[in-house]
Amino acid sequence: MEKGYMGYRFVDNIIADRITIEELVSEEGRLSLMKRVIWDFDKLPHMLVTGGTGAGKSYFILAVLKGLLNGTCKEEDVYICDPKNSDLADLEAIFTHVKSKKDGIAMLVRQFKEAMMERTDSMKTLGNYEMGSNYRSLGLQPQFLIFDEFVAYMETLSDFKERENVLSNIKQIVMLGRQVGYFLVLGMQRPDAKYLADGIRDQFHFRVALGKNSSMGYSMMFGEVDKKFTYKPKKGFGYVDAGKGVISEFYSPFISKGFDFMEEFKKIS
Repeated sequence: MEKGYMGYRFVDNIIADRITIEELVSEEGRLSLMKRVIWDFDKLPHMLVTGGTGAGKSYFILAVLKGLLNGTCKEEDVYICDPKNSDLADLEAIFTHVKSKKDGIAMLVRQFKEAMMERTDSMKTLGNYEMGSNYRSLGLQPQFLIFDEFVAYMETLSDFKERENVLSNIKQIVMLGRQVGYFLVLGMQRPDAKYLADGIRDQFHFRVALGKNSSMGYSMMFGEVDKKFTYKPKKGFGYVDAGKGVISEFYSPFISKGFDFMEEFKKIS
């Protein structure tokens, strides 16, 4: 390559970079989701996941959870909200912090935020604390709030004050969580601006859109980008913004037939 010129590497057959659910592992603040797609949550805090019915969103979120537990977290480090009382809610038999009812979810989000604020203060009392220290440099565990079907949940809150309290807590988590190690994984059918206003959506630095989306849906997810989005009828297909400045084709980890999430979580949690 001549000096002064920029080179580009074009990658075709991206599906060949897909990994299996068994290969998911996290370490040092990094979770590999494909061979060349890594969620570096210390640098790219908070994940936004969208996908309509049948797109595989909930299974992808379960895969993310499996990867976090395989190397990064213990079960008590994870808080789970599943307002549809579906797959994630079943984990209540294994995990300490799981809620599916309206009031329980609001309480869990508040508890997560309050724990974050307590860590913000307690970090400064540690003997090895220095200005600019983050949770990892102080030997603290990351904490994750996994909230599926967020918009569906917000629509169940008829009381204005209830909605505002939940949104306020979510906003504080995404604004203040990175340095102290409190991260949010938020799933929904599409990133509705009604509930992700006031700069909340901009704080999600890793974004995955699964399945088929409208042009408006892609714009809401990735902003106005110069990219032609196509749809491939393959399970786990989508697009990802992994913080590299480009939107890439994405395939969620392959889940083999007969893989049992419950049994796997019992082994690694």
